[in-house]
Amino acid sequence: AAEIVLEMKEKYSDIKLICAIPCKTQHKLWNTKSRKRYFSILDRADYIHYVSEFYDIFCMQKRNEYMISNSSRVIALFDGKKGGTKNTIDFALEKGVEVIVIQPIK
Repeated sequence: AAEIVLEMKEKYSDIKLICAIPCKTQHKLWNTKSRKRYFSILDRADYIHYVSEFYDIFCMQKRNEYMISNSSRVIALFDGKKGGTKNTIDFALEKGVEVIVIQPIK
């Protein structure tokens, strides 16, 4: 999604990429190719918000809450299963944030 936003920024200068990162050590266990892609995205982001210095059991949920609290609309790829995406959608609806759900193609 971030790469699509970066592509759209080339056509529409008012689009901003804001990265909400659960923790500064998120990339620690990733392979070299994934790290390179990740840092390339961050280098081109307009703003980066780190929720936590290090990973803990709450940082993903805190990241999701940060995104919802700073959004007027959510587009979610959601397969209907319980988990983080469902929790985030429910939180957005509680906060009155518009949610657009896209079901993945099986």
